[in-house]
Amino acid sequence: MATVIYDFETSGLNVHKDDVIEIGAKCIETRQSYNSLVIPMLLAKTRQGIPSKITDITGITNDMLKENGQKTLPAFLEFFAFLQDIYDQFGEIIMIAHNGLAFDDLFLRRMLRYVQGEGYTEFDDMFSNIVYIDSLMLSRYIHPTRRYHSMKDLCGLYNVVNGSAHRAMGDVLALEQIWTYLIDNFKQHHTECSGTHLKYILYYL
Repeated sequence: MATVIYDFETSGLNVHKDDVIEIGAKCIETRQSYNSLVIPMLLAKTRQGIPSKITDITGITNDMLKENGQKTLPAFLEFFAFLQDIYDQFGEIIMIAHNGLAFDDLFLRRMLRYVQGEGYTEFDDMFSNIVYIDSLMLSRYIHPTRRYHSMKDLCGLYNVVNGSAHRAMGDVLALEQIWTYLIDNFKQHHTECSGTHLKYILYYL
């Protein structure tokens, strides 16, 4: 099984209405990575840009999206093809995102529905075999007395330097390091678990 760390930057925090504007992902086992800016559908349809507050947080500007971003469908298909290549090698993928349960995983499922609605169903088998793990939940399990479990707080706890916070690949690379610390800590208390057992224990945290 392969482990893919992933992160989305978005045009807002509404998982039902806002758009993905940047995709970042990295497979721990193969070191393959994917990163792309995405022109949000709202910008493409109405010329309405992303809010200034999003630019303030991420550093992503409307000009950057227009000049370097891919249109929505090609970007999603390319990202899914990246995942499919990993899936074909391993037969199973664990997707890790921080606060993924409430955010990134929901955007990913919306992306899949959008691609399916455009007539692309070749990724359905892969997505039916993806296991989603939220590293935020694992942090809360391992550190039950800690009040805060944000990426910033965990970077401080584990001395991880995130040189590009709130950019998709910067957060992916930081989470990759955090995940290593979290999973090593977890394994110390669950030494009897095989890799297969481990993923299901993590899934139900």
